[in-house]
Amino acid sequence: MTTDATPRERNPFLEAVGRVTIAGAELDLALRHLLGSIAHEPTLLMYANNQNTSKLIELCKLALTVGHLAPEDVTEISACLARADRCRDRRNTIVHAIYAPDESDVGMEAMNPVRKNLGYRVSSISVEEMEALADEVTVLRDDMFRVGWNASAAKMPGMAPIPPRKPGDTVNGVPT
Repeated sequence: MTTDATPRERNPFLEAVGRVTIAGAELDLALRHLLGSIAHEPTLLMYANNQNTSKLIELCKLALTVGHLAPEDVTEISACLARADRCRDRRNTIVHAIYAPDESDVGMEAMNPVRKNLGYRVSSISVEEMEALADEVTVLRDDMFRVGWNASAAKMPGMAPIPPRKPGDTVNGVPT
């Protein structure tokens, strides 16, 4: 086994982009689990395999229309899906961008194609904003598990609902 004798310099910007990428994959997994909690239709669950985030959100919304969930559960799940959609949009801006240093040389600009051959939409992005998005997805995943559990398994005999977090609680080290 050979090893690189020269230590590599760490790049916080690339690490933050990687963390957002992984958070996006974890968000997709959480959406699949939420769909499994609220939809008891095998065809719909099979259709969810290999779907992107926006399609998973759409499938979860479709499952809410069946009418077997309590209205308060539908409200909480809908709020989580709206948060997931906002995270998806911000994640796509980061993950699918071409980066260049901004004019001040302090941060970076993410350039995303507007449409084919029409140019780029440019938005400034910082490591802190990317880290905040990854943390937001961590908290959202916890909320999605809680609302999925409370909408389905908590209704079973002998099972208790999971209460909402209290201010100051942490989720995997992320303060809420």
